[in-house]
Parts: sequence; C-alpha cells; structure tokens
Amino acid sequence: MSLKGTNFSIKSVDDLIRCLSLASLLELGAWPKPGNIHRTRDFERTRFEHFLAGITAIQPNFREFCENIMQTSFKNEGDFERIRIGKFFKKAAEEMMKWQRGGNVLLGHILILAPLAAASAICLKTKKFYITDLRKNLIKVIDNASVDDTINLFKAIRLCNPGGLGTIEKYDINNEGSLNEIISDNIKLKKIFELSKERDLISSEYYNGFTIIFDEGLPYFLKLFNQNNDINLSIVNTYLKLLASHPDSLVIRKSGLESALNISKKALSILEVGGISSEKGLKLTIQLDNDLQIKKGKLNPGTTADLISGVIFCALLFGLRF
Repeated sequence: MSLKGTNFSIKSVDDLIRCLSLASLLELGAWPKPGNIHRTRDFERTRFEHFLAGITAIQPNFREFCENIMQTSFKNEGDFERIRIGKFFKKAAEEMMKWQRGGNVLLGHILILAPLAAASAICLKTKKFYITDLRKNLIKVIDNASVDDTINLFKAIRLCNPGGLGTIEKYDINNEGSLNEIISDNIKLKKIFELSKERDLISSEYYNGFTIIFDEGLPYFLKLFNQNNDINLSIVNTYLKLLASHPDSLVIRKSGLESALNISKKALSILEVGGISSEKGLKLTIQLDNDLQIKKGKLNPGTTADLISGVIFCALLFGLRF
C-alpha cells in the first residue's frame, strides 16, 4: 500500500470513529510491546481492562468533536480557529478518568489522535481526501489553536496527573500561577508545545507537524504489513523501530536519559535480527518486556505507544484492513 495519491477509505463520521477506536484498541492489545501494558501484562494499579474502559469512554467525545467540526464550512482560514481542540482534551480526559480507576491511561492517545481526527473531519467536510490534504489540515488545526486551548490542555493534564509536558522554566504545569501567565503572555497551543519539544516526543510532534508519525512510523508500518499481512507483527515491529530511533520521553522523565537510551539500543538490536518476525527476535522482545516490567512502569515507553496509535489510525484511514 503506497501513500502517494492515496484517498481516504472512509466516508462518514461513523467510519472516522471506527478508525479512532480501533487504533487505540490495536495499539493496546499488540503483543509483546516491551514495557507497556498489553494483552498479557498489567501494572500493579493499572490493568488492561482500565485501558478498555478508557477507550470506550472517550469515543462519544470524539464523535461530538468531529460532528461539531463538520458543522463548519472551512471556506475561510478563520474557521480553523473555531475547532476548540483544548475543550476536547479536557472533556475526554474527564470521561477517561471517570469511567475507570486505573489512573491516567489515555492522555497520550487523546493528544495524538485529537488533531488527526480534526484534520480528518475537515477532509470529509471539504471533500479533499489525499494524505497531503490531511497533513495541511493538521498543521492548520495546530497553528490556529488558541490560548484557551492551552488553558484547557493544562486543565486536562492536571486532571490526569501524568507528569505533564515535563518541567519548563516559566509555564510549569504544577505551578498554580501558570494559567494566568499563559493568558497574560498570549501563549497559544503550538507555543506551549514548542517550549517542551526538546524533552517530550508528543510536544515535538505538535511543533513539527507529526513528522515521526507520517514520515517514519506510517511508511514503515505499511511496508511491514504489505510484506507479512500480520497486524500484530506490524504494530510491534513499528513500535520497536520508533523506540530505536527516539528515546522514549516518558522513560526519560521517570528513569533518566541513560535508561531510555539503553532501551533504544536494545530495540535496535532486536530489529537487526528481524524483530518479532524471527524466532530469535521474538525471544529477545519477550525478554526485554520481562526486563522492563520489573520496574513496575518506570521503564514503560508509553510515549512511543501513543505515537503508534497515530500510525495505526492513519493506516486505517487510508484503507488498511486485516
């Protein structure tokens, strides 16, 4: 499946929601993604079932978000300012936390999938269905997000208490005065992500137009699937690929850069023997999963998993079926 000249496979908001929910479910269940909760792994206080509950809980929020976008014409550039992505962050985070007791399970999915969903809904509305259209819309969604969107992002992060965007000098998520500073300094959403882009992969994706997902993860994922027609294998090996290329920022925050670099080195060594496509690679992947799980979540490459949800969503959007 080549992306050049590829049209959307979806025709409606219903189809868009199917792609969103399936992307999260497939990322969650893929086995054995080292260090993550997956179909055979739970953490001490957070279980596979908590993720299932969270994924289910936020789908009505995605539907409302996309349907509201479909009510806008997008005949004028100013229409992109009406999307209110921050409001979606906050409402989805509220429902995710309300419907399960395992803590923050999906904030990363929410942040990665929201602008992709918005850009996709705009494609549906404007009847422009190529990947170039999707990427242009994505950039416009992010560039036109407002100060209010930044405020609601901070409120969503505080609801989830995940360590946020990392520590930054002025607009620290844990500083009660940060919201007033954001308003007084007119800090729009892209700017707040710019300030944390060097220490957080999701922030970097927002600032750089989701280049890891579009230019690295998606082509690699589609190539693998074309070769083996195995959805689980394609997900896990793409996870290893991104992990090898980008030290995971959640691991860095919890356990330091050296730990993250060590995990990336091991992921690369697994890919060099074929990833889970080979018997040796599968054994090494299971061993790495065992090693990372010992630390009870502190060596969980959760940000990489969030990026994978975006890769899967885009593949489904453009017609991947298994």
